[in-house]
Amino acid sequence: MKHESEKKNMEYLQAIFDQSADGLMICDAKGRILKLNKAAEILNGVKASEILGKNVKTLVKQGQIDRSATQEVLETKRQVSVIQTTPRSDYTLLVTGTPVFDDKNNIVFVVVNERDISLIESMRKMLAIVRQESEKIKDELTELTLLELKENNIVAQSDSMKHTLKLALKLSAINASNILIQGESGTGKGLLAKFIHKYSNRNPFIQINCAALPENLLEAELFGYEKGAFTGASEKGKPGLFELASGGTLFLDEIGEMSLPVQAKLLKCLDDHEIMPVGGIVSKKIECSVIAATNQDLENQTLNKKFRLDLLHRLNTFTLLIPPLRNRPEDILELVRIYLKKYNKKYKRRSVIGYKAFDMLQKYEFPGNVRELINIIKQAVVMCDKRSLDDYLMNALNKTGLPADKARPLKTSTRLADQIQAVENEILNQAAIKCRTTREAAEFLGISQPSVVRKFKEHGIRIQKGKEYK
Repeated sequence: MKHESEKKNMEYLQAIFDQSADGLMICDAKGRILKLNKAAEILNGVKASEILGKNVKTLVKQGQIDRSATQEVLETKRQVSVIQTTPRSDYTLLVTGTPVFDDKNNIVFVVVNERDISLIESMRKMLAIVRQESEKIKDELTELTLLELKENNIVAQSDSMKHTLKLALKLSAINASNILIQGESGTGKGLLAKFIHKYSNRNPFIQINCAALPENLLEAELFGYEKGAFTGASEKGKPGLFELASGGTLFLDEIGEMSLPVQAKLLKCLDDHEIMPVGGIVSKKIECSVIAATNQDLENQTLNKKFRLDLLHRLNTFTLLIPPLRNRPEDILELVRIYLKKYNKKYKRRSVIGYKAFDMLQKYEFPGNVRELINIIKQAVVMCDKRSLDDYLMNALNKTGLPADKARPLKTSTRLADQIQAVENEILNQAAIKCRTTREAAEFLGISQPSVVRKFKEHGIRIQKGKEYK
């Protein structure tokens, strides 16, 4: 029975030795390798049959390892930890050698533990870059503290984004109204509007997406309505968003989607500082700051009679431009760091990203801008089974689109409107290829489903994979 129990214990110990995620190696008092587990084989890029019985000094001479913890343990007779590189596997290892003594204080074995710290080294280098860039921001962005930026999830490592934020802060300090924020879909126009509002002396913040509602409902939402104004209207009537935003900020997102009749009423409201509810006969005074945002070329729309020139002049008293993410690669590292940390915490993961994936992220065009980057990081953290997200991200980016340095050129026209149209056409085609429905395309592009349908019709694009858009 005792023999069977000892045999069972040995089997348990062998199983633990073999299944350990760390590399384990046992050497004798002369430095000869007696045993190693599978993890040690992988980390050192060798097979057990190649090195069993060999002396660690021989491995150093042959260049299989650059430094031996076992050798230093035998020389010092104490536990030693070293950083070791293994050319055959490209790992950087933290190796700890621990001596085992007999009753006469002589070393009989050296137990070696090996752990991969390549990812730690990669993150350490990335952290050094982040710290360096942070110091730069402290020097150049004196008006904005890092704490304020982080609280608002706004990243401004690039000169263009710093300039935009400086202007935004100045406008918020003077409680400016009639601000027009321009930028591609997903660049963070709503976030910038909230930032301007937060550092003003106004409350509350009310927002509406002008593309989300048909003309009649949008008018009722903005200006309110009197009781019985239309079929289905509340018996008590309803105050509009302009009225609700009194003393605060009204944010009109996707202003370029607003119909011409509603544009006319909005212009009168901005000129006279009063509104006329639907079905009403008495106007109401309003006092609120108006911020509008669009991803469209409003000047081109005025030429095509789709947007009122006088309303454009009223809205863009102050204009802020958010550059697309592809034009500010300096911001990508910090954005990746912020959202990797956020989703690691949310989903209780410890995912990391190395240089290879980061380099590819910097080269990628990001047609969906910051919104697309956030979605990519979130998806990788949730779906990737490995701690390192590099392979997953690189595969995802290869499937999603071309890196920036290999992107197809724009049309040869030098007109801004033509180039914008060409870029929009290419992005819409990508969505049509990747998505099965217009709802999926809307999520992919970061715009409303009605906007997707309208844009597909304008460009003559249909959802592929045998399904028409609907």
